[in-house]
Amino acid sequence: MKSSKLLGHFVAFFTIFLWSLTFVQTKILLKFLTPIEILLDRFSIAWLLFFIFTPKLIKTSLKDEFLFALLGVSGIFGYYLFENLSLKYSEAINIGVIVTTAPIFTALILIFFKPYNKKTVIFTFISFSFVMIGLFFMGFNFKFNFGNFLALIGAVCFGVYTVLLGLIDKKYNILIVTRKSFFYGVIFLLIYYLCTGSSFNLDSYKNIVVWGNLLILSLIASGICFIMWNYAVKKIGSSSTSLYIYLVPVINAIAAVVILNEKITLNLLIASFFIIAGLLIAQKSSINED
Repeated sequence: MKSSKLLGHFVAFFTIFLWSLTFVQTKILLKFLTPIEILLDRFSIAWLLFFIFTPKLIKTSLKDEFLFALLGVSGIFGYYLFENLSLKYSEAINIGVIVTTAPIFTALILIFFKPYNKKTVIFTFISFSFVMIGLFFMGFNFKFNFGNFLALIGAVCFGVYTVLLGLIDKKYNILIVTRKSFFYGVIFLLIYYLCTGSSFNLDSYKNIVVWGNLLILSLIASGICFIMWNYAVKKIGSSSTSLYIYLVPVINAIAAVVILNEKITLNLLIASFFIIAGLLIAQKSSINED
């Protein structure tokens, strides 16, 4: 039992380690591909991987299919598109910190739709205040950074995605839910691609760096890591597993400094402190509520 939990902790850490590197990998890919090219490649391959794992077609209601489509719009199209676009205008270190604010927006949305007690509501707004102070130190009120702003919109999109995920009927296997959300995400990404008149630069795909990072993002980060994360949740529980999310800014910052030669500023350290503190307060209140 002890060894099983230890393995669960190791899997959770290793999954977060790999996910934390995706900001750096995307930043590298942006030298060769556009944000929409990266996303279409990444999630088309990932969707194919999930279809191989769960090829069975299931019959769903119109309401459920609509929810799957909303998951694709918010969690795949919205979150990842804004994240990738933000990396064009800001450092990977900043984006890695900002996107971790997503749970705060999930909590804010939920308190308007669920009958939480007064203590939980107060804790939620305190945690939100901490996050806003953190974002202030990142430069939102000193010098407007378009990339940081896009990352914040992406975090809100993922907050919406998390809320919608809780509305999905429990009868659906999580792999099926993911496969369907990936499918609709790719559809909306394709529509965006056609509307913007973008074109694929085929010469870029001759570069082994491009394929190496794309395969890691699609097969590992969007495929295998998802399965590993669910394994960790089953072994050590969702509360313990979610604590590892707070390592994302740390691991991402180290990778960005080592690989991209980005710099850690005093403002970023102060911002990270307030944002992570806010997330910890939010998680404590949600655990007490459960």
